[in-house]
Parts: sequence; structure tokens; C-alpha cells
Amino acid sequence: MQASSKGIFFFAFILVLSFGTASVSGQNLTLVDDFDSGILSPIWTTKKLPENALRHINSLTRTGRGAIEISLLAGVQTEIGGDGQFTERAELREAPDVRLKMGMESWYAFSFLLPSDFPIVKTRLVIARWKQSFKDPSKDRSPMVSLRYIDGKLRVDVARDRGKRKVFIEKMDLLNRWVDMVFRIIPEPNEEGLLQAWKDDRQMVDYRGPLGFKDDEDEIYFKLGLYRDHMKEPMRIIYDRFRRGSSFKEVSIPRK
Repeated sequence: MQASSKGIFFFAFILVLSFGTASVSGQNLTLVDDFDSGILSPIWTTKKLPENALRHINSLTRTGRGAIEISLLAGVQTEIGGDGQFTERAELREAPDVRLKMGMESWYAFSFLLPSDFPIVKTRLVIARWKQSFKDPSKDRSPMVSLRYIDGKLRVDVARDRGKRKVFIEKMDLLNRWVDMVFRIIPEPNEEGLLQAWKDDRQMVDYRGPLGFKDDEDEIYFKLGLYRDHMKEPMRIIYDRFRRGSSFKEVSIPRK
């Protein structure tokens, strides 16, 4: 199926005061967003999303009636990264009311599509990540888990007190097709941490060891979108069918 811009319209952003079943009071795990309605779910916050960077599409979906496209232009939402480099981002992040605590096991699933005009470059690019809230802003550390696509290679990194580690890297052509991701995470800064990941039902990560940092906050949150070092080329990515739950069966796409 070819990516198309037809049938695309801008989101009407609507503030919803009640989280309803999306609330995780008492640490309820379940979150669901099919991106079907054209209204941004209150499980997300747009603090790191530039104006007009998000739009709803109904002509290219993984499941259901809709999906979202996130785009990023050069010089938009610019910040200095932890390594001192200029960075650009367009991301959704889990809202404060739905964030989980360190040590709590969770399963995440989402699908993404890179259009045929997506630039394949060596520039650092993150398309999904899990961050631990920090106590000291001067220690804005790397995400404890990150999914990256750099120079045509899909990569998963973990970060902990002893530094960063690549736990998966493989060259693959991902353009113009849906990719289904599932992650199982137990965020513990000690040896009880765990990360497992599947791409299109094939397991690619089975990491056991520290995840996160002992001297940061007892809270994690998920980010979906584009985060990169500065570059001239624009980028866009499409996401569909987000899930958070307690098992592979609960979050993954049923296969016939």
C-alpha cells in the first residue's frame, strides 16, 4: 500500500478534563488509542510537539479508521541535548496522570510507517522512547529504552548507571510498510530490570539487567514521535494502534 496525503486533515485539538477509563489511578496499566476519532486522546500531552506537527489521516491506517502523522522541520522545537548537540523534536508523551512507577512491569505496542520519502541518514534519530523523570535538571540523561532508526538500521538502546548499551541493531528497509512493535519492560536500576522486544512477532531483544538510574525519580513515561540531531531535511512518520497493558496477548495485533 502506497503512502498518500489524500484525505488528510488537521487535528482539532480538544481539551478533555476527565480521563475516564484512560486514568491509571491506582496504577491501572491499560491504555488504548487507535487514533480513529480525530481528537487527541487525553492520555497524551503535547508539551514537546510543535504547532501543526500532528495531523490525523484516514487514507493510510494499520487498523481501524484513522492514524496520526507527525512531521518535523529543521530548526523546530530546538534544544541542547545531553551530549551538547542541537536537537529537534516533535513528540507526544504520556500525560502525568497515566505515568507508571519504576519497578512496575508493563507491555507496550504500537505500529509505525516510514513514508517512501523518509530520509535515510546517519543522524541520530529516535522514534519511540521511555524516560525516567529526573530530580536534577542538569542530569537529563538518556532514555532508559529507545527505539532508533539510523542509516537504515533499526536499533534498540538501554541506559543505566553504568552507561548506555546497544541491545539490538540490524540493517533493514522499513520504508512504506507498517511495522508492528511490542515491548515488555520492567524498569529497575538493579539486576532485576528486563527488556524484551518483538518486531512483527519476531523477538529481537531479550535483555536482563539494570534499566534506569538509582538517583532519579520513581516515575517513567513513554514518548512517541521524532527526536533527532539537527539536520536540514524534513521528516514525517505515521503511527497507529497504541496499546499499554499486562501481557503480549493484550497489546499485540491478533494474527489470523
